[in-house]
Amino acid sequence: MSLGGLWGCGGGGGGNTPASTGDTANTGSQGASGTTTEGSGGGSSGGDTTATGVPTLGQCQLFPANAIFNTRIDDLPVHSNSTQWVSDVGGAVAFHPDWGDTEDAYADDYYGIPWNLVDGTAATTDWPLTAMWWPDESNCGIRQGDGSMGVRQDCSAVTDQARFPFPKTGWKIEGGYKDSNDGDRHVLVVETGACRLWETGNAYKQADGSWQVGDIAMWDLNANTMRPAGWTSADAAGLPLLPLLVKADEAASGEIKHALRVTFRNPLMADRAYVWPASHYAGNDGSGNIPFGALLRLKAGVTIPDNWGTQAKAIAVAMQRYGLYVADNGSNLYVQGEPSVRWDPNLIAQLKTLKMSDFEFVDTSGITSRAGFDARSYAVPAR
Repeated sequence: MSLGGLWGCGGGGGGNTPASTGDTANTGSQGASGTTTEGSGGGSSGGDTTATGVPTLGQCQLFPANAIFNTRIDDLPVHSNSTQWVSDVGGAVAFHPDWGDTEDAYADDYYGIPWNLVDGTAATTDWPLTAMWWPDESNCGIRQGDGSMGVRQDCSAVTDQARFPFPKTGWKIEGGYKDSNDGDRHVLVVETGACRLWETGNAYKQADGSWQVGDIAMWDLNANTMRPAGWTSADAAGLPLLPLLVKADEAASGEIKHALRVTFRNPLMADRAYVWPASHYAGNDGSGNIPFGALLRLKAGVTIPDNWGTQAKAIAVAMQRYGLYVADNGSNLYVQGEPSVRWDPNLIAQLKTLKMSDFEFVDTSGITSRAGFDARSYAVPAR
């Protein structure tokens, strides 16, 4: 049974309309140390949290505790444009959980965005040559003299050497293994040996074992370094996907301690506009008002029904506490999660009772005006 809708989440495929190259500051270290995990292949094992509450996967934190995605925003004021932006979308538009309850990657109803865990070594990880459509806004793996994999920023000069980590077996891709051009075909990988997050989209494996992808984005998960200003990622807004996905086991734990991602139709998006923590805009015909990176929140006054399941309650509370970042063009009020057999069968019907009028846009100037704020960092300065 499909829990999610057919494509319309907007992933990152639409996110590659080039913007100004802007700031080309370094995207972070080329391999902060982390804990190596055993095994290979794609993890759909759900999220975990550290003792400090930071979400983790493969024993790697999904950004530091003070990253904006891991920071509660329920005390921030409503944006002055919230009423207009909600009206632009339409107050009656229903919330749409865009994921499914099958893990069969050959099935027609395989919906959602999975991820992979590798340790980066030859035992679990292939680093095939990878051709990119947008190498100038990409990071890529480059083999070093000692055999280790370094990271190159701006891969336009090394397109014949560029690499991306794929699991040797069991790799997982958005849209599954069907021979189809539908969807954004994201591949998300946590390289646990270095605690690096790699993401790409429009990914197609070629007959010779190489890959054709749109672009490659890499983040050091132990740092708060953003993409360079004007750079895309596998997402239109230049944001990471994996930390913002809804994960079944995490929701089943009863508490989600991070923000989510949401999409809206391109005509509603402001033309050539993004706000922190985004680094990029997409589309060339946006005539609306909502900038990429805008923060949406479920209103505190929305009562979560007692008869909702644990997962639905956890998702609703996360949207009140941490919010949802406008990440890409797509269908209105679509929120992305993983495909998993562990979803509560009542979850979708419960969440779909929420409407756009139950949400509001948030004014983040209380963060961006603080002393110590760095527009090129995800870090939230202390008060």
